[in-house]
Amino acid sequence: MFGTRAWFLIDLTFLVTLVAPLIVLVSLALARRRRLDAHRRLQIGLLIVCIAAVLALELCIRLAGGSGAFLMQSGVRYPGLVRAVLAVHVICAVATYACWTWLAVVSHRRFGGSLPGSFSRRHRQMGRLVFRGLCITALSAAAMYTLAFIV
Repeated sequence: MFGTRAWFLIDLTFLVTLVAPLIVLVSLALARRRRLDAHRRLQIGLLIVCIAAVLALELCIRLAGGSGAFLMQSGVRYPGLVRAVLAVHVICAVATYACWTWLAVVSHRRFGGSLPGSFSRRHRQMGRLVFRGLCITALSAAAMYTLAFIV
C-alpha cells in the first residue's frame, strides 16, 4: 500500500492509527454542535474499527512467530531501538484503548438520560485523555513503522 517492506495488514492498521485522531476531532465537533447521537455513533464505529485492525494485526504477528520473529523478518537495522519504541507504543496504545473502551461503555449506558448530566464533565476529561492517547499512539506508530519498514 505504501511501498515499504510492510505487509498490507500492517499498512492498513498504520493508516487506521494515523487517521483515528483526525476522526475523533470530527466527532468532537459533532458533540460541540449538540449532535450527540452522531458523535456517539462515530466514536463507537471508530473504536470498533481500531480494535478490529489491531486484533487482526496482533493475530498476524502471533502467527508469524511473535514480535521478535516478526521484526527479524522485516529486516530491522536497529532491533534494540525498535523494541524500545515498540514497548512505548504498546503501553500507550493499550492504555488508550482500555480507557476509550471504558468511556464508550459508561457513556453508552448513560446516553439517553438528561444531557448534560453529572457525567458530562468527566466524559469531556476522559475524552481529552483518549484523544491525547490516540495522538501519542499515532506518533509512536509512525516511529515504529519508520524504524521497522523504512529505515
